[in-house]
Amino acid sequence: MIFNEAKTKGIKKEFGELEKLMKGLGFIRWTWDYGKATYEYKYTHEGVDYYLRLRGTVVNDKRLEHRKALLELGVPVFIRHFFPHGFDESVEVPEDLKAQVNEKIAELEKALAS
Repeated sequence: MIFNEAKTKGIKKEFGELEKLMKGLGFIRWTWDYGKATYEYKYTHEGVDYYLRLRGTVVNDKRLEHRKALLELGVPVFIRHFFPHGFDESVEVPEDLKAQVNEKIAELEKALAS
């Protein structure tokens, strides 16, 4: 599920600041290379792992791990993990998780706006 209405798209943050902010919100940077990073917040519901994912792309001349690398963020995506290596981005948020996911997105928007 793609949260196109979230107010994260186009926000730019330096890597050092973004890394601290995302860790403070409970997100982990699982996937990355020198030009992009993916932060994920994990949910487990009825034995199934789900992730709220936010991607950022480096838009200046720095490489990702340089604290002054400037990342432009996209929109959050809710995905389901399939063992061992699959993800489904078209999955809907389970009813029991909707309030938690919406609260986390609101928290993310507020933190990124400052």
